[in-house]
Amino acid sequence: MSLTPEDKVVVLQRFVNSFQQDLLAVHAALAEEGTPDAAKRFLIGGLNYAVDMLDMYPDHNKGIGIADDAIVLRLAAKLASAAGAKAVGVEALATDANLVLEMFAELAGPLEKMVAGFPDREVRGRTADKILSHKDTRIMFDADIGREAKRHQPQDLGTGDAAKRAIVELEKMFEHALKRAKLL
Repeated sequence: MSLTPEDKVVVLQRFVNSFQQDLLAVHAALAEEGTPDAAKRFLIGGLNYAVDMLDMYPDHNKGIGIADDAIVLRLAAKLASAAGAKAVGVEALATDANLVLEMFAELAGPLEKMVAGFPDREVRGRTADKILSHKDTRIMFDADIGREAKRHQPQDLGTGDAAKRAIVELEKMFEHALKRAKLL
């Protein structure tokens, strides 16, 4: 089954609307005792991306600026789930990753590969390994996630052609980032 442009708008709006809760669910999974370190690295990679204001689609762009963060959280959850994360919130986001893969079919593999590298990406001087191994770094990271969750309120992507154009623009931004990373 293929998603229509209208379906894509509905799916992305749901992702944007639930971003705050999704961010907190991924963050909570880090504290779960049974979450393996390999899974935690992917979760931290996704969260670290979410606190980076200058990511693939800048957060200041109303509505759609959070869509890339929401998509990355889902792909990170999929990778974390494959690495052993069992938190209910992570599993739900991992299931949603299938919609991401359907929405951005040709870019899906490269996007997932890019997200798989995010644990090693430094944001605010922090990588996943540093967050996992340094208590003070983890405390600052946790505080940043809390602030980020409070900062984001759902925003409307728009309707009709404007929303569809925003999705096309998001796809172009993904494509540009993937080319820059030499994944396309």
